[in-house]
Amino acid sequence: MLASSYEVTDVLLLVGNVGPIALYFLFLGLVNSHSRPCLVTCRSDFISLTIVLVPLLMWPVPMFARSDVWWLGLAGFLFAGVVFLRMLPSSGTGFVIYNISESRCRRLLADSIQQLGWKGHWQGHLWHGAGGRMTIWVRGFALLRNVTVHVESAEHDRRLAVDALYAELDSRLRTISQLPSTMGACLVVLGVGLLIIPMWMVGRNIDALVDAMTWLFG
Repeated sequence: MLASSYEVTDVLLLVGNVGPIALYFLFLGLVNSHSRPCLVTCRSDFISLTIVLVPLLMWPVPMFARSDVWWLGLAGFLFAGVVFLRMLPSSGTGFVIYNISESRCRRLLADSIQQLGWKGHWQGHLWHGAGGRMTIWVRGFALLRNVTVHVESAEHDRRLAVDALYAELDSRLRTISQLPSTMGACLVVLGVGLLIIPMWMVGRNIDALVDAMTWLFG
């Protein structure tokens, strides 16, 4: 039963780690296959990515439990929680646009800034507001076909600016109609392929999993 419990633990850890990542890639693939871009805040994007990656922290838990050093695992979780809170973007930091190229995003962003009546100039990937009171930088990630827009300004002015820019850009994104991207199809295939791994492991060790469930809840 001991060897069987080790086997069940490894299978559950594999499913718990690969499953969320597979679903994340599958979701990104479906988003990139849609006819319109998807606009989310930086805070929401960071939280969703953390939910996908947090199961990786569970790998050392069985080892700590077997070695009777559970306090070390608890300290690790507390440290991870502190790091998460320190890295969590504030609600007025900026936003992320999926299913769009960086060049197209910069054009839409420039049109939105002009519509809002903000004065400034572009310098590479940065937009500098008149008087140096605001800076907007744009960074694209071609692999996931998304673009991050980050706003730097005074705390009060930044929240108002991000809300206004978010609303203006969102209204423009709603008018876009485009064909599904090749990257979206690749991400869907990758997500489905990764889902096969935990499903195959569960099917291969179904007897051990049933015995473990029966022992726990029977």
